[in-house]
Amino acid sequence: MRLQVLHLTGQSDPRSCALSPVQHAFLDDLPLPEEAKVRLNFPYDDALAPYRAVPLWLGSLRHVVLFWRVRLRRGAWVARHRPLVEAQLRRAERSLVLAGSIGLDLLGRLDLPRELLDRLTVVAYGAVATRPPACRTIRVASRRDHLARWWPHDVTVDAGHLDYLATPELAELCGRLATELAGEAA
Repeated sequence: MRLQVLHLTGQSDPRSCALSPVQHAFLDDLPLPEEAKVRLNFPYDDALAPYRAVPLWLGSLRHVVLFWRVRLRRGAWVARHRPLVEAQLRRAERSLVLAGSIGLDLLGRLDLPRELLDRLTVVAYGAVATRPPACRTIRVASRRDHLARWWPHDVTVDAGHLDYLATPELAELCGRLATELAGEAA
């Protein structure tokens, strides 16, 4: 496969890596063939449970736990998740990664090889990341996002922390990048 687009967010539900209906709809609207759209989220293990809605307070609590787990047990966390993420990223010559919330930080902490990072373009929306990966990254933030507005960003939209995928500006940016990367991979 020449190009793939995939979501990489924290696990609000650690028993699942299924996409939410909003994430599916965002992929549906991108100007790419269906085979370029990855219908799983981090860590890309299709044996995990199906999607279940998670309240914001519980998802936030789980992200805090994940944030500390990654830092305190980094070697074990990387050993468990890096092979799955690497395998998914190697399925295409180029990847557009839609990294929401702590997804950018998770991607950076996987310590992916340089040759793989060179094939990635990341759109990090609502990004909360102390250790982003060393690859092409476009950060999108909002003044209304009380979690991510203090972090560096390249693009500003009007969204709350859970609303980025509904903004026309993010859809337009990702559509442009998908077209650009599809052209590069052709």
